Amino acid sequence: MGRTLFAIVLLVAMGTSCAQSVEWRNGLWFDGTAFVPGTRWSVDAAFVAKKPERIDRVEDLEDRHVVPAYGDAHHHGIDSADGLADKITVFLEAGIFYAKNPNVIADLLTPEVRAKLNRPESVDIVFANGGLTSSGGHPAPLHAYLAGVGVFPGLKPEDMENRAYFIIDSEADLEAKWPRILAGKPDFLKTFLLFTEPLPGGQSTFFHLAKERPAGHHGLDPKVLAAIVRRAHDAGLRVTTHIDTAGDFRHAVEAGVDEINHLPQPDQRYSPDLSAYVIDPATARLAARRGITVVTTASTTERLSPSLNPNWIPAMRANQVANLKTLREAGVRLAIGSDAISGERRYVTARDEVRFLVRHQMLDPLTLLQAWAVNTPKTIFPDRRIGELRPGFEVSFLVLAGNPLEDPENLHRIAMRVKQGRVLPPMPVITLGR
Repeated sequence: MGRTLFAIVLLVAMGTSCAQSVEWRNGLWFDGTAFVPGTRWSVDAAFVAKKPERIDRVEDLEDRHVVPAYGDAHHHGIDSADGLADKITVFLEAGIFYAKNPNVIADLLTPEVRAKLNRPESVDIVFANGGLTSSGGHPAPLHAYLAGVGVFPGLKPEDMENRAYFIIDSEADLEAKWPRILAGKPDFLKTFLLFTEPLPGGQSTFFHLAKERPAGHHGLDPKVLAAIVRRAHDAGLRVTTHIDTAGDFRHAVEAGVDEINHLPQPDQRYSPDLSAYVIDPATARLAARRGITVVTTASTTERLSPSLNPNWIPAMRANQVANLKTLREAGVRLAIGSDAISGERRYVTARDEVRFLVRHQMLDPLTLLQAWAVNTPKTIFPDRRIGELRPGFEVSFLVLAGNPLEDPENLHRIAMRVKQGRVLPPMPVITLGR
């Protein structure tokens, strides 16, 4: 009953709170580096440079800090009708207006599901559909297991290929399957690189040594990835690439991908030598020159690997800190992603990733705010004018109860949410889990 009432209040508020011309008075506006006091105006949900002749509504922001709305650049949880209304509320309550699902079964995104997304009162989201990998590579074994335990109603393990993933072992495979990939109308493409080079002190996992690779822990031939990128760019599609090692990271950069998901993910099972997971400065500089965005997902390994050796964790975190420092010094754009999935004990969002980064002092407050509120929305919707609070940009922002540069926890103390010019009603806090 309570959630039904909230939905009704939301719809009423959405219908009444959008004025043609609004004066947003007494805000401390984030300009990308600092907070600037002042009043701003919007017309038809876009900021304008000058005060309109007629003001339909005035909103007093009471000298509070205003930041662009947040995003989650790697989230698998919005993937079907299951729990969708509650999931949307969880995102909006956290101030996350934009999300990117880099691997989803398009069959489950029914017209009814899509009708509830990408609306002023909902979450705006893009989907990659099934990712591109090699025979037996990630995520094929994972999806076979999930289908086998009934996660995808009506679909069996043998139904996963060409839905949850596409097998691309060669450029000939790419040629043959490209029409079907495009027929699914993906918003972008997800590709997988895993253990593309021998690991110091560990197993040889180079692409052509297929029998020596850990089961399910491999992906595309880097040469095939480069061919995918060329085709995708010709079709107007951006390419996101999953990586595990620093070698994977280098191959992704050299292939010209648009976005890299994950920092290198140290795994003691495959190599106890951390040198396999260290991003070299030259590759980081090349990534910066090519405008590649790196999505952090730093919390993923610890969250999803409860059996992780606790003695390994300090070294793993130190490696993450060092890699982030290398990327920042090279000028690489960082974005925030959670790599959250449906079915976790608690429904996770980029808010959890941000708190992890703060707790382990991986990013300073300014870099963190820039990554979450500026870079993340832009890497999700590169063709939209979001992530900034200046003339011509969408009126989508959060009013915070304190300065996030002084205390990053203020990122989560949200006093007002404005999406596309509409003031959203207060959000109930919902904890989803199993």
